[in-house]
Amino acid sequence: MRIAIIGLGLIGGSWALALKEWAKSEERRPSGIEVVGFDAKGTQRAEANKRKIVDHIYATPMEAVKGAQVVIVATPVMAVRETFEDIAAHLEKGAIVTDVCSTKRQVMRWAKELLPDNVSFVGGHPMAGKTAGLEEAEAKLFQDCTYCLIPAPNARQEAIESVVRLVEIAGAKAHFIDADEHDSYVAAISHLPYLTATSLVNLSFESDGWKEISRVAGTGFQDTTRLADGSVQMWLDICRTNNDALISWIDRYQQMLSRVRHMLELAGLQDERGRSRPAEETEPEPLRAFLENAREGRTQLFQNKRKFQLESNFVDSSMPDSKEMKANIGRMFVGGMLKKPKKDEDSKS
Repeated sequence: MRIAIIGLGLIGGSWALALKEWAKSEERRPSGIEVVGFDAKGTQRAEANKRKIVDHIYATPMEAVKGAQVVIVATPVMAVRETFEDIAAHLEKGAIVTDVCSTKRQVMRWAKELLPDNVSFVGGHPMAGKTAGLEEAEAKLFQDCTYCLIPAPNARQEAIESVVRLVEIAGAKAHFIDADEHDSYVAAISHLPYLTATSLVNLSFESDGWKEISRVAGTGFQDTTRLADGSVQMWLDICRTNNDALISWIDRYQQMLSRVRHMLELAGLQDERGRSRPAEETEPEPLRAFLENAREGRTQLFQNKRKFQLESNFVDSSMPDSKEMKANIGRMFVGGMLKKPKKDEDSKS
């Protein structure tokens, strides 16, 4: 079986390493799984070749997808449209195409517009990776991470199931979600935090006293603004393809900051002119409740995330049961290459 990866950065490179790691075992080696790739950057292709990230590197995406049963598009989101245009006529009939982009609605539209009807598209987004670049790629990058999946309406059931199995092979947890919900949720928990970090940095940097401010900037500011150090092009693409969801959350965030401002006015020991006022004239309780609510909310949020990761069934109720899924996956690929080892199946029967 051939799996083609278009884009060999952090995510694409990690996918390649995860698949090759899985294929190493004696039981799977005869299956003939082949991982091939392409990257638009010559430096990335050279690095991938040096590290043997993939079995073969091609000069064009069209060559890379020929004969591939699965194609993983791991390019920046604004390069997806061109990639789909390039590969559409060269995809195998019945091939599975998936992506890894951080925004999904626009990608789903491009897939519907550009990919042939005889392939199945399953949108994907692994919630993993703090850095960027092929040099940071690792086989365990997706271990225990939530992997969002958004199948196209015409995607075949067995193709969806095969993507679920690939996600499991990489060590991640498949989570089915609507494209609109996905883009709204990630705008809140990923994209808005990035813009908040960049705004905090620019707020300080554009201040007349920024040199003095930098002298007292500690680990708190460094931690809070870590996201601002990310790839500008990547984040620009994300903002452009999710601007409406971001604007909606920014409006809500501004309302939240207005509430905080009012609570500070009530709780503070200085009035609006900077004059002191007695503590007994202040109202700190609304601010205290707000801070305590945030602390408790953060704890519950990550406890819920951990609970999700520990659950045994990560596929929603609309999917077939596990035995049917395994059988379909086995039929999808010659020799059952993506089947779990029989001892795993026996242990769950």
